[in-house]
Amino acid sequence: MRKIAFLRSIEIQQTVPYLEELGVALRERGLVGKLFYTDGECAPGEFPGEVEKMPAGVSVAETLRRIREWGTDGVISLSIPDENALRDALVCERLAAEGIPTVMHSAAATGLMANKWETKLLVGAHGLDTPEGVLVDGDLLNSRTLPVPAYRDYLVERAGELGYPLLSKPLWDCLGNGIRFLADQGDLDGYLDEPYDGNVVLERCVAGELCSVEVVGAAGDYVVQPLLWKGPTGGAPTFAFTTVRYTAPRAEADERFAPVAERLKRLCAALEVTGSVEVEMIYVDGRYEVIEINPRVSGSTSLSIAASGLNTYVAMLDILFGEWGQRHDATSGSAKRIALQFPTTPLDDAADADIRATLAVVRSSSFTIDGTRYANTVITCEYSDVDTLGAHLDELSRRHGFLIPEVRAAVDDVLAGVRAAIDPALAQG
Repeated sequence: MRKIAFLRSIEIQQTVPYLEELGVALRERGLVGKLFYTDGECAPGEFPGEVEKMPAGVSVAETLRRIREWGTDGVISLSIPDENALRDALVCERLAAEGIPTVMHSAAATGLMANKWETKLLVGAHGLDTPEGVLVDGDLLNSRTLPVPAYRDYLVERAGELGYPLLSKPLWDCLGNGIRFLADQGDLDGYLDEPYDGNVVLERCVAGELCSVEVVGAAGDYVVQPLLWKGPTGGAPTFAFTTVRYTAPRAEADERFAPVAERLKRLCAALEVTGSVEVEMIYVDGRYEVIEINPRVSGSTSLSIAASGLNTYVAMLDILFGEWGQRHDATSGSAKRIALQFPTTPLDDAADADIRATLAVVRSSSFTIDGTRYANTVITCEYSDVDTLGAHLDELSRRHGFLIPEVRAAVDDVLAGVRAAIDPALAQG
C-alpha cells in the first residue's frame, strides 16, 4: 500500500494543526497522500501531500474515476456535511468491493445516521433518550400526493401532545440549516400555511445545554472523546461560531455520561461504524437526550483532539492499516486539558502573534458568510494554569480588544466550573 486518497468537502484549514501529525504518520509508513477536495482552496503545505480540486456536487462516478486514475491503494473520508459523507460512503463501498481498503461507514449506516427520524428510532432502540417528535410527510402537507384534508389537524393535535415550544427540522439537512423555532400554536399555524418543501421532524424543543461527543474506531473497538459543551438550548438555533464552546471536567455531568458512552459504543458496533461520528445531545435534568448523529468528522473534531491528544485523522490511518487496537490504548480519549473555542474580533498579524506568544493557541481563523466576517480562536490550557488564564485574556484584550464583554464573561463561567471540578485534585497533587 503506497497511495492513500483523502476525500474532503469543506475547507481543509478547519483541520489545522492536526494534519501535521497525519503527515508524520504518512512519512513514517513511506506513504503518499492525496487530498481530493471540493470546497475552498488548499495552499501549498496545508495538506501533507498532493491535492486535486473537484467540482462542487461531484458525483460518485466522477469521484471514483479520479481516484482510480491516480491509482490509490486506500481511501479515507474526511468529508463534511452529511450529503458528502453519503457520497464518500458509496465511493468507499465500490472500492472495497474491488479489494481497496477504505475508512468509512457503509452507505446504509451513513444514510440512517444522516436521516433525523431514522436516527431518533435508532437511539431509542439502543436505550438512549431522545426528544419526543413526529415525522411530518412533506408530500401530504404540500398536497402533492393523496389528498388528506385532516392531515393538518392531525399535526396540530400531535404538536399539542408534544408540547410547545417545538422545532421543525428538515429530515436530511444538517449544520442547523432549515430549522424553525415554533413557540406556540400561532407559530405552528403560520408554518403550516407555508411549510418546508420536504419531510421534517417536528420535535419537542428541550431547554438545557447543547453538547456533543466524537466516537472514533472500527470493528467493535471504539473510543469516546471528551464531551464538548456548546451553550444553552431552548430557543431558536444559534450560529455555532458566535458562542463559546469548550471541553472541561464537570464531575456530575461526566459521571452521568459514563453509561451513555457505553451505549454509544454498542450502537456504533451495531452500525459497524468505521472512522468517526459526532453525537449531538442536550443535557437536561441529569440526562442526555440525543438529537442527531453526524456520520463523519465535524467542527468538533479539533476541540476533541486538543482536549484528549487522540488525533482522529491519525486514528483513521491506523484503522486503514488494521493497527487501531494496538495504538489507541496509550491515548484513550480521556481529557488531558481544557480546550476552548471562542469568537474574537478579526485579528491582524501583530495581534495574532502576541496572542500566540501568551496562550497555547491551537488555531485562529476567520471566514465570511453573507458578507460578514467571523473570527474565532481555539486554545488549550493545562489544569494547573487555569487560575492565570483569565488574567492573560484580560491583558490581551486590553491590548487588542479581541474579546467582547459577553464572550469574556462566558469564558469566566467556564473557568469557574473548571476550578470547582479540579481544585480537590490540585490540592492533593
